[in-house]
Amino acid sequence: MAEAKAPCTWTKEDRINYQFGESLNEEGWVNASWTVRERQDWELQEPRGIWQNWVRNHMIPYSDHKHKFSGKGIIIVGGNGKTLPRIKVLVNALRHLKSELPIEFHHYGNEITPENKKELLSLWPKSYFNDLAHPSNVLKSKMATLMINYHLKTSAVINSRFSEVLLMDSDNIPTIKPEELFESDTYKEYGTVFWPDMSRTRPNNPVWVITNTKCMMDEWEQESGQMLVDKRKFFYHLQLAAWLNNVHGQYWNNFILGDKDMFRFSWHALKTPYGTPDKWLTSVGMNSELAKGGTFYCGHTFAQHHPDDGRIAFLHGGTLKTVAPEVLQWLKDERGGTFGWYKRSKHDEDKTWSDVFNGVPDGADYMPEKAKLGGIERGTMCTDFEGIEARPFDELMPGFEKLFEQYGGYWQLDEEKYQEKKKKFNSIA
Repeated sequence: MAEAKAPCTWTKEDRINYQFGESLNEEGWVNASWTVRERQDWELQEPRGIWQNWVRNHMIPYSDHKHKFSGKGIIIVGGNGKTLPRIKVLVNALRHLKSELPIEFHHYGNEITPENKKELLSLWPKSYFNDLAHPSNVLKSKMATLMINYHLKTSAVINSRFSEVLLMDSDNIPTIKPEELFESDTYKEYGTVFWPDMSRTRPNNPVWVITNTKCMMDEWEQESGQMLVDKRKFFYHLQLAAWLNNVHGQYWNNFILGDKDMFRFSWHALKTPYGTPDKWLTSVGMNSELAKGGTFYCGHTFAQHHPDDGRIAFLHGGTLKTVAPEVLQWLKDERGGTFGWYKRSKHDEDKTWSDVFNGVPDGADYMPEKAKLGGIERGTMCTDFEGIEARPFDELMPGFEKLFEQYGGYWQLDEEKYQEKKKKFNSIA
């Protein structure tokens, strides 16, 4: 542990944004007591030995399955009612960009109905569908009952028909033709591109020791709303990530949440470098005047960049899907839309620099009461770069708000529940 954490010399005065806050609580979904009570070396020998033993004795040979994989393509995990409207926005963006890549939709069981498949095929004829519950999959998966099924993403990459994969979350919007990413120098050199998150991995995180890796001050955590990987080169790395997530996910989620850093630390465990963009992420959102004075910035989307030239390549709407429809309606009608502003670090190409990234709840205090349709049922969590001025998003992507509307980005406003509430409120008013 002493050797692993030594290279990272941040102090509390640096106010580094870590994934885990300090807590001695050992109950609930995540046990983060290691943040306060540092784990001893003897405690970490067993989990290190378990994954090493699995790698030595239980890997699936690539030669047994390589005939199942070919070509380049996009994979998207999701198919239930909540994800389909977002998938349509993503597909409409690909249509606008004139992409010709095939898409493979991964779902579990009957999440995607025959009607859903017909609709998606009408939007994107080069569509394929894979049921992760089907026994023909290379890697078998089970649905979790008490937590989000992040492990399905790691399974989907393994089971995809494509040799070279661009994984995208359903709430992600591509802003450049994805084919360009496969031709990037970074991808050609490393065979992978992992995009950065907003936080760092704590120096005393047990995962450094378990994977025999020294803490790195120039490395962000991974944000897996998008990922580029060549399975022909990294079939075994992907197996390790999927195994950590599927078999021992509960244990590993105490240190690295969900699917995101399962990939990064599998590459670390197998002593393999990976590609990453030169630019850190940019926060995109809304900036509204408050009645009491001042402004409130709410970042709801991460702009991620081309690995070589720094152009915005993706707009990953992490919390955009949780913004109340009343807020979206007001922003659209009165404020020019939801993609009005951005915040970007002045040091976004210095991977050792750390601006303070805050999470701030949004209670929509900036909205007039008459626009709230009788009360907003929920707010959202916003991201905010502390001390950085919000600037108009048109500086970076002129006209994107109009494109977002054309893609069907305001699908929440068409939902029956919101329309009934709006109709009732208008009749009372």
